[in-house]
Amino acid sequence: MILLSIATTTIISSVVVFLIVLFTLLSLLLFAKAKLSPSGKIKIKINEEKIIEVDGGGTLLSTLSESGIFLPSACGGGGTCVQCTCQVSSGGGSILPTEEPYFSRKEIADNYRLGCQVKVREDMEIHISEEVFGIKEWEAIVVSNYNVATYIKELIIEIPEDMNYKAGGYLQIKIPRSEI
Repeated sequence: MILLSIATTTIISSVVVFLIVLFTLLSLLLFAKAKLSPSGKIKIKINEEKIIEVDGGGTLLSTLSESGIFLPSACGGGGTCVQCTCQVSSGGGSILPTEEPYFSRKEIADNYRLGCQVKVREDMEIHISEEVFGIKEWEAIVVSNYNVATYIKELIIEIPEDMNYKAGGYLQIKIPRSEI
């Protein structure tokens, strides 16, 4: 009976110590997140003309997209297509090791960055190509989606206006969440 009492006491005290350590680490993580993550609105100045106010914490690519400015991104923000290139004059921090292979030393010195890799944590000044402002987002209806071959699909969509698309042009499709 004494042995059972000692074993029960040991188990209970072990669980209590484990929970105390767990809650202490959780509290430290939440405190660090509160101190390191931006709070409130952050201003992004684009091409020294347009200023947008956004919530911080996301990537520059997703933050601009939420504000209606669509940087091209064939890889969807994976940092491999190098299409979301922009100049970050201030507020972006230093270039990341994942970005360095894609830029020359001169481009790095001129503050070129990948929009999908830059975190929005503070007020920023960026320069992006003027043609980016011509990119639009449409809601479309899928008319058909046939398998032509093993890895080839024929996707026919209906959009509300003529977009003057040329063969070989770039199109990025964003599919909203849905439930079946």
